[in-house]
Amino acid sequence: MNSLLSTYDTDFKTTFEQAQQNIAAARTQTIPERNNTLSHIEEQKDELFDIIDQMDIEINNSISDSTQRAQYKAKLRDYRNKINESIKKPLQDLMDSRDRDMLFGSQQDNDGMNIDTSNMNEEQRQQLLANHQLLNKTGERLKDASRIANETEGIGSQIMMDLRAQRETLENSRQTLFQADSYVDKSIKTLKVMSRRLIANKFISYAIIAVLILLILLVLFSKFK
Repeated sequence: MNSLLSTYDTDFKTTFEQAQQNIAAARTQTIPERNNTLSHIEEQKDELFDIIDQMDIEINNSISDSTQRAQYKAKLRDYRNKINESIKKPLQDLMDSRDRDMLFGSQQDNDGMNIDTSNMNEEQRQQLLANHQLLNKTGERLKDASRIANETEGIGSQIMMDLRAQRETLENSRQTLFQADSYVDKSIKTLKVMSRRLIANKFISYAIIAVLILLILLVLFSKFK
């Protein structure tokens, strides 16, 4: 793990631990205190997802080994699952509990001001609670969509890097083929020269043999004359 990834990993673990501590503390706080704590937990949750996004980008840019990159990606998936199970879900439960307390049990709003719920029937209260939960879920979907967009951007960047690397590989292969073709041409020319020399040497050998035969015949002829 390089230094930057190590720093991100340390920041993630520290922020994750602090968020868990805040969740535990929020369960026993009053509504005004709990509101502040829940807002802080929400910020920490977003920060944790941001750290994961930064780690994902750094992995795509700095880790070239596919096996090692897959291991880091699996670790990031595990981190996301931890956030969802240990931070996001408990946070939503605390927010729902806070809303129920404000609507049904408590007579104070977020600023400590008294509110009158005597004229609010059960159906209206349930509707308000359902609307609030719907708004929270919509906000979560928007944040998830934003994270997915960031992840898609990171994946797109990695694909572009892979395509550039493949293009360089193809260009290098093309240059290698050109060089090999040049070597083949030179080899063919060399073989042609050698073939011509072999033919020439063969004719020279035949000529020498013919001369020797002629000399032998002349010698024999001179002896028997």
